[in-house]
Amino acid sequence: MKLTTQIISEIYEGQSLEELKIIDVKKRNIDVVDDISACKELRRLNLSDNDLQDENSITGLRDLEHLTLLNLSNNKFKDFTGFQHLKTLNVLNVSHNQLVHMSPHITRLKQLKALILNHNNLLEIENIETLLNLNTLVISHNKIDTVPRLSSLAELSKLSAAHNQLQEVPDLSYNYALKELRLNDNKITTIPETLRKCTALEIMDFGNNRISSWKDIAPLGSLNKLHNLNLKGNPIANKKDYLEKILDLVPSLRILDGERFDPKFLERKKKQKENMNLVEKKQRLKRIKLQKEKKQQKQQQQQQDEKDTDTIMGEADIEEVLDKKNRNRPKKMKGEDITKVKALKRAAEVTTTEEHNPKKQKKKVVEDKDAFFAKPTDTLRAESATPIVVDKSQTKAQTGVVGVVDKTKLKKDKKKASNSTDSTDIVAAFEKQEKETANTATGLDVGGWD
Repeated sequence: MKLTTQIISEIYEGQSLEELKIIDVKKRNIDVVDDISACKELRRLNLSDNDLQDENSITGLRDLEHLTLLNLSNNKFKDFTGFQHLKTLNVLNVSHNQLVHMSPHITRLKQLKALILNHNNLLEIENIETLLNLNTLVISHNKIDTVPRLSSLAELSKLSAAHNQLQEVPDLSYNYALKELRLNDNKITTIPETLRKCTALEIMDFGNNRISSWKDIAPLGSLNKLHNLNLKGNPIANKKDYLEKILDLVPSLRILDGERFDPKFLERKKKQKENMNLVEKKQRLKRIKLQKEKKQQKQQQQQQDEKDTDTIMGEADIEEVLDKKNRNRPKKMKGEDITKVKALKRAAEVTTTEEHNPKKQKKKVVEDKDAFFAKPTDTLRAESATPIVVDKSQTKAQTGVVGVVDKTKLKKDKKKASNSTDSTDIVAAFEKQEKETANTATGLDVGGWD
């Protein structure tokens, strides 16, 4: 894909090309940059993660007079051919490319302040002596085994040559402005005396090297501004009393091997922790207070709901209570029910009277005893409280198993016979009575009674 002004206009629709100061066209498969000089005020251009690879692919950048930052990372450049025309650049990022050497074209970039060349295939550092304004040089993750003297780079404040094949620390005795030096993951065995002159150093990373003795780090004692030191991964870091001796050597240290321990920081951290505890305590008390308030509100709401329920259901509750009371009261009876109750009451009274009357009780016992011989009319009277009218003509009829002779009547007849002038034979009288009752008797003959 070719980057043209038309594409830029489509990307930044509604903005004037002449006023654009920043263009970001990363990851668009761009392999050629056409003339985009119409972007007269362009200061920063990001072309990372594309397919640019040589001078012909960036000819359209020549006439950008105000371009100060160019990001060409993750492309396919093998040298600096064509970069000589970008004389206004302050920052050039060509990391993650295929650079094998640093061609002389880079010497034309007199205003360059930051050169970023990490993750390439560089074998040496060259042609940068003329870059007098350079303050940052990043050449990590290459195949460099030697870094030349950089005495001309008086403004150099940051040098990163980590993850290379260095066996010695470069001579930096003239780089007085150097503040940050990163040489970790190399094959360095000692820190040279020349480094004592870099008194501005604040950050040093020598991790994962081969430093093993205390004398190998003696020059660190001259670096009074050094506050961050990393020696982790070196044999010396396993020595006894490592921390105490390093602190005796470099009293200004606040961070060693990634661990911060300086008193001011620890005190500040302690205060922050106390403050956090205080904050947590306040938050906890606040939560408890809110929970109590919610609980009180809930209780108040329940009480209010109960009051509202009592108000609404008051009449219904009263009616329910009255209904309950009415149910416990005796019901008002109709006339017929009253008559029956009275009859039952009289019957009960009669029964009670009879029970308390000895004569009647005795009679009743006798009647109960002779119930087998009782007349039908007597049985009916006993079963019903209502008087029963019995036809006298039928009194002679017997309803038992055998015909029974009324002893009382026999006595009366005997008495009458004895008093009568008529000399009727008693046996004849009995036989006559037997004949009268024989027609209605059932079961046994007269001889059946005892």
